[in-house]
Amino acid sequence: MNYEEEINKLKSRFDNLQQAFLQSQKNQVPVTAKTENTASKVTEITPWTALKMAYIDDTSVSFENVPNGNMSVYVGGVNHTLFERDGDRVVVRFEPLEEVAEVAINVI
Repeated sequence: MNYEEEINKLKSRFDNLQQAFLQSQKNQVPVTAKTENTASKVTEITPWTALKMAYIDDTSVSFENVPNGNMSVYVGGVNHTLFERDGDRVVVRFEPLEEVAEVAINVI
């Protein structure tokens, strides 16, 4: 076997390997960009949630800096609630509590 021929074969294989590696790097760029773009979209559609505790005899709970959007309100163990929005402030009202309850608001 000729050493020069073997060296040329190795050089050729190395060049092919190098080209394949560079192409794989170029192919990764769109995938990375798509991943970063998707991550930012997930943050945009993630609901804003706030929780507070309401104690015995409480009749309301206030939340500050609430973003705009569709809002749902849940007060643990209470059937009838009412909420008022004034700018970025939300007040959740209910009958006087007989036990401690969690008050949650979600904004989408």
